[in-house]
Amino acid sequence: MKKITFFLTSAFFSLSVISSASADNYKYRPYVGIDYVKDKVSIDHFKPEHHALGLRIGTDYTRYFGTEVFFTQSNAFNENRRVRQGEHLRLKTSYRSYGLDVLAYLPLGCEVPFSLAATAGIGEYTYRERMYPNKHHEEHGYGYRFGGGFRYMISQNWFIRGLARYVKFDRLGDYDDAMEYTAGVDYHF
Repeated sequence: MKKITFFLTSAFFSLSVISSASADNYKYRPYVGIDYVKDKVSIDHFKPEHHALGLRIGTDYTRYFGTEVFFTQSNAFNENRRVRQGEHLRLKTSYRSYGLDVLAYLPLGCEVPFSLAATAGIGEYTYRERMYPNKHHEEHGYGYRFGGGFRYMISQNWFIRGLARYVKFDRLGDYDDAMEYTAGVDYHF
């Protein structure tokens, strides 16, 4: 809990310093976004993949800095096969996550609407497993997210972006880490 409080306090302080320094030059730009998310998780030499839908609400405070909250939900259950000690098990998994990300942008050129993006954040993850015939299991824990990618402005209000993130789990049972790949569209107001 101390890590989360420290992270959120640091993010808020950074946000207030950067936004007050550039408040005269830039108009706050809230946005909503939708993402396709592919998630690859590492669990004891087993790597299930999930396909998910992500929703985001965020704000760009300057050309270089923004924050957003996110919610991601995978499709019902992805079927995976796992081999353990000579036996084949049928395992279905799904996940849900939500949290806060801080984004930094590096615009390339003066008139080119292309920016490199870096992101850091924290989220709560819930993974559900169904092992047939009758075993069900659910894990909850935190994930620390770090990633990078790009953002491209199509028009004044529409952006597309692609990001890859590494997620390190804390207190999430057998789950070690994950890679998330997202492709999305944003509408800026």
